[in-house]
Amino acid sequence: MGPDVSVCVATYRRPEGLARLLASLARLKLAAEPTLEILIVDNDPQRSAATTARSLGEYPHLVRWLEDPRRNIAHARNRAVDEASGRWLAFIDDDEVADEHWLAAHWQRAAEGECDGWFGPVLARLEENVSGWLDLAAFYARPRHPTGTLLGRASPRTGNAFVRRALFEGRRFDPAFGRSGGEDCELFGRMLHAGARFCWCDEAIVTEFVPAARYRLGWLGRRAFRGGFVHARLEQRRLGRVAAVLRGGPKALLALLLFAARVPAAASGGRAAAARAWLRACTQAGHLWALLGRDYQEYGPD
Repeated sequence: MGPDVSVCVATYRRPEGLARLLASLARLKLAAEPTLEILIVDNDPQRSAATTARSLGEYPHLVRWLEDPRRNIAHARNRAVDEASGRWLAFIDDDEVADEHWLAAHWQRAAEGECDGWFGPVLARLEENVSGWLDLAAFYARPRHPTGTLLGRASPRTGNAFVRRALFEGRRFDPAFGRSGGEDCELFGRMLHAGARFCWCDEAIVTEFVPAARYRLGWLGRRAFRGGFVHARLEQRRLGRVAAVLRGGPKALLALLLFAARVPAAASGGRAAAARAWLRACTQAGHLWALLGRDYQEYGPD
């Protein structure tokens, strides 16, 4: 008989972060159920996860080490789904750590049988403070909801997910989104469209570590651009290219001009106010970039 839960982790050149994540999973507080396996899929052709595998030593859970060297996060996630044996699939990222009650909280809600998938909060934590004026809560916090809240297309992410294995029958992460990001939103959106019910579990907490390279306005601008780009691509997938351009193009252009014009005035309220206006302009620029048919790959081949 297989495990109750397969914990799926796609990793790429983060051996220290992966070791930190596995240490947190070793500290999970579980009763007799659920039983679990942990699937690690190395997406690095140089097999950087092997360093972590060799140093793991004794471990309280079954860990299966897999590889998919094609540089595309969707391929790595799909390999985990293909190999998973659990009735539920849990997803967590290699730059995160799990609270000791993370899996038990998801399992408790899943046992109630109300929803097909549960998603929880991802709290940001700095590795190093290099930009004191960038408030962590203002620029890095993600939305939270009361437990039991039904979720729409915008909320489900693989950073903290607990989903029925049956929903993946005939469905996989789309590699077309594997370099830009958004492969999780696209797949979970298809599941929702097919009638799945996704809910929020606020007690299932994970923490994401923000390295110094990401604690900068430039990185936030790229993330905002990518967010707009991915949103527009998803809209084109859902509505068709022509309809998405006609519906979203004029709005995105107007919003871009508006927020860009606001940056100088917002600066009178301080650097943070100006940054917020600029980031909104970046989002709209990414939206327009996609609607113009251009490509953007945050996750390159190297």
